[in-house]
Amino acid sequence: MKKQLTLLTMLFLVIAGITAGCKKETGAARPLKKKIEGKWQVTKIETSIGGVASAPYTGLPADYFEFRNNENDQVEVEINGLRTLGTYATLANDDLNLSLSGKVFNCVVNTITDNSFEFTATQQESNPKEVKKYYLRR
Repeated sequence: MKKQLTLLTMLFLVIAGITAGCKKETGAARPLKKKIEGKWQVTKIETSIGGVASAPYTGLPADYFEFRNNENDQVEVEINGLRTLGTYATLANDDLNLSLSGKVFNCVVNTITDNSFEFTATQQESNPKEVKKYYLRR
């Protein structure tokens, strides 16, 4: 009887350890990389060059950002039929950097929820300064 009770207790502890260790991170406590991974549809892009705003681009149904969770941290972007593959890096301050088509963008995350993601991307070493604000949703 004592052996059965010990075995049952050990089995319970193993199951409790597995379920506690496999808990999915949710909400605001998740790191930025986990929050952004996956496919996002582009709803709008606002662009300004040298402080002069151009007409906003309204996303097409086929426009998207796909942040992949692989060893290269790839991002695939399709805007207006043009597909680009690049990389991304999340920073300690919950911002990110994007590298697309040989251009590097420093991005400030404005808002992020499970269903919407807005960030402002400033192209490094651009003259005049190019800034794009992306509005994405799932």
